[in-house]
Amino acid sequence: MADYQDIRGLRVKYLSADPSVTVAGEVWYNSTTGTLRSRLVTGAWSSTSPITTTRGAIGGTGVTQNAVVIAGGLNPPSTPHSATEEYNGSGWSNGGSLNTSRRDATLFGTQTSAIAAGGGIPTFTNSSESYDGSTWTAKPNINNTRSLMGSAGASNTSGLIFGGFNPPITTATEEWNGSTWTTVNVLNTARHNVEGVGIESAALAFGGSDPTQSTATETYDGTNWTTVNSMPTGVGELSGAGTQASAIGAGGYTTGYSAGSYTWDGTNWSNAPSLATARGGLGGGGSSSSSAVAAAGYTGTVFTAVAEEYNVSANTITAGTWAAGATYPTNSSSLGGCGTKTVGLTVGGYPPGSPPTGKSFEYNGIAWVNEATLSPNTGTQGGSGAVFGTQTAAVACMYNTPAPPYVYKATCKYDGTSWANGNDRPADNYSQAVAGISTAGLNFGGTPGFTNVTLEYDGTNWSIVPGILGTGRSEMGGSGTQTAALGAGGYSTPPATTYDLTEEYDGTNWTTSGAMLTATRGWKLSGTQTDSLGMAGGTATAPGGTTACSRYDGTSWATSPSMATGRLLFGNSSGAVGEAFGAAGYYPGTTPNRTTTTEVFSVETSAANIETLTTS
Repeated sequence: MADYQDIRGLRVKYLSADPSVTVAGEVWYNSTTGTLRSRLVTGAWSSTSPITTTRGAIGGTGVTQNAVVIAGGLNPPSTPHSATEEYNGSGWSNGGSLNTSRRDATLFGTQTSAIAAGGGIPTFTNSSESYDGSTWTAKPNINNTRSLMGSAGASNTSGLIFGGFNPPITTATEEWNGSTWTTVNVLNTARHNVEGVGIESAALAFGGSDPTQSTATETYDGTNWTTVNSMPTGVGELSGAGTQASAIGAGGYTTGYSAGSYTWDGTNWSNAPSLATARGGLGGGGSSSSSAVAAAGYTGTVFTAVAEEYNVSANTITAGTWAAGATYPTNSSSLGGCGTKTVGLTVGGYPPGSPPTGKSFEYNGIAWVNEATLSPNTGTQGGSGAVFGTQTAAVACMYNTPAPPYVYKATCKYDGTSWANGNDRPADNYSQAVAGISTAGLNFGGTPGFTNVTLEYDGTNWSIVPGILGTGRSEMGGSGTQTAALGAGGYSTPPATTYDLTEEYDGTNWTTSGAMLTATRGWKLSGTQTDSLGMAGGTATAPGGTTACSRYDGTSWATSPSMATGRLLFGNSSGAVGEAFGAAGYYPGTTPNRTTTTEVFSVETSAANIETLTTS
């Protein structure tokens, strides 16, 4: 019988601690714990950023996990969607809208070369459209009007659709050559809610409803369908990814909405780890049975924006997430903040029913500590301020006067112990955005007047610079440095307008960049010009505070894990994305419509999957 040395060509190491560097399959004996240890390859679903538009009954495709596209769908009460979203491996961004809103369409191809066909609008449709990564273009109609089909295909010039429902449930199969749909040999088992993967000449059809949930699996060779080994469970409405030789199906409906997943090795199906959220009518894509994405769907009670990734790896992936921090000392909104989740600072704010406060608080990652009040320059007017810098070297932009007529020019400087007066700003503004450090800061936008003025700070004096925002507004998010800043979102009136605008500053001029996912005001940014996290804020559908977050990569925005508590006008970090925090803020619908919650963000991590080996 072969032993470990025969198989691996290595001896089992005798170590007092687990090694810091390992390879998949390596085995060692930990003498401290008295256990045999190994780095194992396992499969698991892990949460990723949610989609931007909650829905189910969507179509999805993509031949790699980091380049998936979903389109169409349904969200109550019964309105089909035209929305398209693209996944980049960490978040979802908006793509071009379908020409025909529809639910239960099927998609095949890639993120930049896809076909959407059929579906309900809410009556059944025979329309098809081609996607080039930005725009959908109408194509010839399919021959058999239907919904809930399966599909396979490598691009928008070569693919296959099959099964579906009009009624009745059908076995119809059609091939697409880039210009024409041609009816070809039919499935052996009629079904709808069927899933498909692969390419036109090597497709796999599995699951579905006929009308009970089906275990049927069939392969297509470019001419004929052949029945092969069945799935372990009858299931429809599932998401699929992979090829004819290596596929995964996830979620769907069995006797209820399911979290189950199943992998295909080209011959047999096996049960795989379950999704975190049971649901059907989901969409996704991926390259194989070891790399997939499943997004959105219907849980049986609600539609969801949840997305999950499947990976087979020697690493354990922990998704990026928000976690609860220490309770903030006061119910307050319109406060400023800077620093990080372990070395943070907040200043000012409006407690409900009280004058604005001049207090500041330091955060050490465990607790908030009451620190000094702002200097006399600002009186009691600490509200609607903005802060940039660090916990030990911060600059606050506040009010000068405690009563009307207000003056909004005060500058206060913090050294980690006390606040001192600084030189006034040359222009009035509050609800402005800021960026930079205490010796090289930036102040832009704000009100009164929804200004487009930009101010630079050198550690002593402020100056108005020639470069102005393209659109003046208040309640923007700001991040970055004096020479590489980001400003996004905001608000102005009349008429009342919430913006999805993104602008970048290079030290001289502001330039418009990619639009935000959703127009938002009162939100906060943390990070740099090329990697910023946008947190919460108010939107048209959540004017008092949304939980949604998004991330900017220097070009475009994509979804990021959501906060637990919706809020706007809150205290925030200014450091790297992985060091972000959000504290207090405005939260309507409660009494006293402020929140004291603090949340801290951690980015996705990957660690070696080391386990103890047993004989069981």
